[in-house]
Amino acid sequence: MAERARGRGEEGPEHVFFSPHPDDVALGAYASLLGVPRGIVPTLVTVFSQSCWEFVLPVDPSRAMAVTSLRMGEDRRFARAHGADLVHLGFRDTSLRAPPGGPAEPEAAREALAARVRLALGEVLASVSEEALLYVPLGISSHVDHLLVRDAVRALRGERGVVYYEDLPYSAHHPEDEIVDYAWALGLSPRCLDMTTLWSAKLRGLSFYASQLEPQTLPAVEAHARRLGAGRGLAERVWTVAP
Repeated sequence: MAERARGRGEEGPEHVFFSPHPDDVALGAYASLLGVPRGIVPTLVTVFSQSCWEFVLPVDPSRAMAVTSLRMGEDRRFARAHGADLVHLGFRDTSLRAPPGGPAEPEAAREALAARVRLALGEVLASVSEEALLYVPLGISSHVDHLLVRDAVRALRGERGVVYYEDLPYSAHHPEDEIVDYAWALGLSPRCLDMTTLWSAKLRGLSFYASQLEPQTLPAVEAHARRLGAGRGLAERVWTVAP
């Protein structure tokens, strides 16, 4: 771990944001991050922080050190600017494990990876109170890294205090009824968070991850926010277990 989370503040429970890759929290859970009460230091946990993905195929594994260093630097600057503690777990993402266009990741290797991810996240959660709010990706993208993080936290903590943020920009490319049906199948209910007056702040937050933003990313994220705003502004959405 590069940096460790601090203990819970006196003002309320901890807020721990689990990000499969650098940028996922900025993309999908930014309103929740900004909504952490003053006096509580949020923790960002980036799980798959090793990468060689540069939006060009075929990928070049020899670029892994340079790409990883760049991405981790962006993550550190984002965390510092938002007053958050940061934990890098150092797992390799899919660009290094099963590059696009290559053979699929063997099931046995994926199961072994899932066990290692659960172990690492279990160590993080061992120092986090039972009252903590834990933010994880919804998994609508079916991206294996997102599912590994979501399922590990669910296995370790159940549903108590777990908040699911929508995977962006992937959610923008799914019909609304498909997202809702997916979340309802998990037993979740939605809550929209108004981002209208905070949109410029979100764009500044995303600018920390310049190397990870394709030209179409920001338009897709904004289109989804406007869809959620239903003509009244821009929004993000999170999901929790229904009361």
